[in-house]
Amino acid sequence: MQRRTLLAAASLLPTTALAQGTAQGTDWPNRPVRIVVPFPPGGPNDIIARLYAQALTPILGQQVVVENRAGGSGVVGTDSALKSAPDGYTVAICDGGSLVIVPHTQPTMPYKVPEDVGLITVVATVPEALVAHPSLGVKTLPELLALAKRQPGKLNIGTAGAAGISHLTAFLFKALTGAEVEVVPYRGAAPAVTDLVAGQIQLLFADLPVILPHIRAGGMVPLTLAARQRSAALPDLPTTAEYGVPRLLAENWYCMVAPPRLPAAIQQKLAAAMRQASQTAPLRAALAEQGAEATWTSQADFATQVREESIVWRDIARSANIRAE
Repeated sequence: MQRRTLLAAASLLPTTALAQGTAQGTDWPNRPVRIVVPFPPGGPNDIIARLYAQALTPILGQQVVVENRAGGSGVVGTDSALKSAPDGYTVAICDGGSLVIVPHTQPTMPYKVPEDVGLITVVATVPEALVAHPSLGVKTLPELLALAKRQPGKLNIGTAGAAGISHLTAFLFKALTGAEVEVVPYRGAAPAVTDLVAGQIQLLFADLPVILPHIRAGGMVPLTLAARQRSAALPDLPTTAEYGVPRLLAENWYCMVAPPRLPAAIQQKLAAAMRQASQTAPLRAALAEQGAEATWTSQADFATQVREESIVWRDIARSANIRAE
């Protein structure tokens, strides 16, 4: 599905106003709200944030706009939102890697997790998929592994950002399969997709939403899904477990974060608005169509998820000796 179609679908969301129950003592919001996206336009983070911005505008009764601030594997934009005024008018929708991966791969970080992060909710979950350029001539993971064995070191696999989830997944792929491929990190999913379609790289690990339109158009060949179960968007695509590599898992997620000193009343009202948006049928359908799932978690459950996944990705980064450039 093209991005303009997704946004058109989001514009059909209902205009039900959010109840005031959890926002006692505040008139927030009484002016536009800004969502910072810490990656370039066109990638999955951008698509998901713009769908939620469309949904939140009628729910909050104020315009919700998206601002892209890319850099540092998602750290630059996320940090700018966390250090903005704690008034509820600047938040971020970022990938989970900015919270549970990058802190373990960068020598220095401008914020600490979770101390410096206002955790609002997880907004969407998506699996990582491995795709190939059609000219490579492979259609399954076993066919790729056989080719890589015949041509060690000659294949390039792109990733959507240095030291992000797709980057670590590429190294995990190498470690678990023994495939000798060159890992090429990009500054986001969109430029990596552009180069794969153009044949500049042969392989790519990326979030399913951003590559699904190209798969359907025949510009990419899906090889496997790094998830526990198949996706309804690509029901014929086997998972890594089905190919005998059950430990090759990479289920990405996106979340809303805010300045840590954001008043509790605003945090609660914002979380309630996100819950209402995530339950809206057009939004859920738009995300499901491209392989993503609309999600909502309580702030307590979100904190638990951050803590547990941080340990998992820390161990993978250390074992592969991955450091951000």
